Amino acid sequence: MQHGDLAIHIQPRAIVVIEGVLAQVHPIREQKLLRRERVTGYHIAWNEIPLKRCIYLKERWPDTALELVTFVSADLLETCLDFLSDTRIPYDGASYQPFDKFCNSLRYQQDVQTVFDSDMERLQSYGQKGVAVLRGEDF
Repeated sequence: MQHGDLAIHIQPRAIVVIEGVLAQVHPIREQKLLRRERVTGYHIAWNEIPLKRCIYLKERWPDTALELVTFVSADLLETCLDFLSDTRIPYDGASYQPFDKFCNSLRYQQDVQTVFDSDMERLQSYGQKGVAVLRGEDF
């Protein structure tokens, strides 16, 4: 509120799904004889072009928040954030959310402009906010 302006300013946000756009994620599974299979880690192959696009977006449009989301697990998010902070890739926020919860809350978030994702099945759930990205290509 400056100079008598009573309007509420909402910062626009762009959301990027980590798996599929920024990286290709493959779980590493461990299977023992009498136990269920469990995920012990993740193999992450980072896509260079989308990472460079994140840097460009933050330099070109600093007022637009760039948020990262993953639907896989919180452990994957921690690993990704370690890599992104080491390489100094800028982002404003990151979170792990179950896919259904994310889609339900997306309806009520007026500040979200776009959701970048490469999975065609998930894109249908984002409505008009979803933007298709070819895996490993520029967005």
